[in-house]
Amino acid sequence: MHKNLIPDNTPVIIGVGDLVDKSKEDGLNPLSLLKKVSKIAIKDCNSKLNLIDHIDYVGVTRFSVDFSTATNQLNFDYPNFPKSLANALDIKRDIHEVYSSMGGNAPQVLIEDLIKKISKQEINCALISGGEVLQTMIARLKSGLELNWSDHPGGSPELVGNNEEGFSKYEQLHGMDLPSNVYPLFAQSIRESKKQNATEHLNECSEIFSKFSKVASKNKNAWFPIFRSPKEIATITDSNRLVGFPYTKYLNSMIRVNMGASLVITSEKKANELDISQEKRIYIHGASVLNDIWHVSERPKFNESPAIRNCVDQSLKQANINIEDIDYFDIYSCFPSAVQVAMKEMGLSIDDTRDLTVTGGLPYFGGPGNSYTMFSTAEMVRKLRENKEKYGMVTANSWFLTKHAVNIFSSNPPIHNSWELNNINIQKEIDSKAIKNLNHSPTGTGIIETYTIINGRDKLKFGIIVGRLEDGSRFIANTPNDKGLLQKMIDHEMIGKSGEVYEYEGKNIFKLG
Repeated sequence: MHKNLIPDNTPVIIGVGDLVDKSKEDGLNPLSLLKKVSKIAIKDCNSKLNLIDHIDYVGVTRFSVDFSTATNQLNFDYPNFPKSLANALDIKRDIHEVYSSMGGNAPQVLIEDLIKKISKQEINCALISGGEVLQTMIARLKSGLELNWSDHPGGSPELVGNNEEGFSKYEQLHGMDLPSNVYPLFAQSIRESKKQNATEHLNECSEIFSKFSKVASKNKNAWFPIFRSPKEIATITDSNRLVGFPYTKYLNSMIRVNMGASLVITSEKKANELDISQEKRIYIHGASVLNDIWHVSERPKFNESPAIRNCVDQSLKQANINIEDIDYFDIYSCFPSAVQVAMKEMGLSIDDTRDLTVTGGLPYFGGPGNSYTMFSTAEMVRKLRENKEKYGMVTANSWFLTKHAVNIFSSNPPIHNSWELNNINIQKEIDSKAIKNLNHSPTGTGIIETYTIINGRDKLKFGIIVGRLEDGSRFIANTPNDKGLLQKMIDHEMIGKSGEVYEYEGKNIFKLG
């Protein structure tokens, strides 16, 4: 399609930028980071006009420290970050100031919001940005240095996305409130469904993530540009300790980074007005956002994601292509189970020769909080600029395989121009499958559905059990404080084993029979 025939209100990415700051105490503050990387993205557009004068939307992904569960939230004092960023960039006009919800799908939530506004001609030129400066924050706090991270520009941003906590009080009580504690529960369920023993499953996870590290080793922006063999990833050492069984440290996302990324997205009409080269333009072909059942304990199965399946199907239908037509993937890779579940729902086999990441993934490229997919999208844009008429898919996930998003991109113009996906009925169908027999006060004999053993830096800490009582109701419990028992549960198969469930000091305890 000739560019003059592309509808004026077609959303198009025209600029990308990202940077890595490996400084510690003297690293950039959050506002300086996003200001710097936004200038990189604006420069990348190579506009013949001053693009700053045309931006009418500034969106920022929520920093991980800016949430109710963060221990250092008081050290983050930016009540209207989008306006702070606009002021730092010297944007003079009135703009849409948008701040995302918590979660790894936050960049896609912003993209969905702005492309709807572009298609309705409510805005014409959007800048979105996000990142983390956790390495510097933690280093400064440990050194007793002040942060002085604050800016009060006035006003309040528009909030987009679901900003609820991703766990119930019942789940939190038993340790199911951290990703490193919950994703191993999915892993054990995946392993059981594949009839694998623990070693076979760990080897498969390590094979997958070794391929991710290979991509990271060739990426100059990766936090850890190092190739790790499957054996290295699977072997427990002082530098690769067990975290949540069965995962070693090298299978966990790396969030303590200083990284920022920005995208510039306009209407086709505005891109023409700015005289943006066709070589720079990458079009959005698909965009879908859905949630799985919100609380993990209420999901009927732990090895599937109806939300991923529907997001992928919707995006492919929008793009009018099949999964076989996708040339480049970046599958959200906070933990192996996130990749394995996504592969299952996409219909990708373990033998698929296509790389599953363009960056290197969250454990190796880096996992900058809610903003990782800002980076994977930027890298995908560069990949597609170099490989015309190819298609790339970026997936995102938040909390515990809870909030999902999928985008499809290409240098080819899209064949559709409607972004009004009605997901209400699909979401209702997904939510309707929540189990109705979660037992908060279980007693009696139960069997283990899935489990994990949580390991601290110097010792085994506790086990998390999800199981079924004889009446069919589901329960959550912890193990007794018994190091020998915890080691036994690592060394031997526990899925399907029975034991007694009882209450002790306000928690459910599962004792092996």
